[in-house]
Amino acid sequence: MYTGLIAKRYARALAAFAGAGGREEAVYEQVRRLAASCDGHPQVREVLSSPVLGAEVKNEAVHALLDEEMEPVLDRFVRLVIDHHRERFLGFMLHSYVELYKQRHGIVDVTVTTAAEMDERTAGRISAVVGACSREGSRRVVHEKVDPSLIGGFVCRIDDLLVDASLSGQLARLKKALNKPQNRIV
Repeated sequence: MYTGLIAKRYARALAAFAGAGGREEAVYEQVRRLAASCDGHPQVREVLSSPVLGAEVKNEAVHALLDEEMEPVLDRFVRLVIDHHRERFLGFMLHSYVELYKQRHGIVDVTVTTAAEMDERTAGRISAVVGACSREGSRRVVHEKVDPSLIGGFVCRIDDLLVDASLSGQLARLKKALNKPQNRIV
């Protein structure tokens, strides 16, 4: 069975169901947080894939990941997935829904990681470069992170595109190039 196909079908069904109920954006926000929580808690995957645990325990485990009341549309979806014994694909379904929502609404996720806090001038320059790389008419959601291990420069992720202009990245590439057998002086 192709996991991606199952996940996409369920994600499309959730999108249609949420859209018909006028709760698409609220469901998106919860699904996004739920997907991130599933990624961050491997115990949840163990609970969901366990043949010993019942449907109610699995449902409670998923509900426990959100710090708020689950949207009724999402609640019914999670119950449906668990009742049809597809819970091991739930993480894939959630990620597929997030991607589908972003495609439908023209959202481009941009994450800029720098070695230190950015000033407004630097943020503006990076934003201009990101704007030139983005699709026309898309809405960019920019997330800024600070990672001192970069030493200097920045790493920019635009959906699946990664631009590593960090000093640590350059040093790693240099080390890799110098360790190649044809570059050794022995």
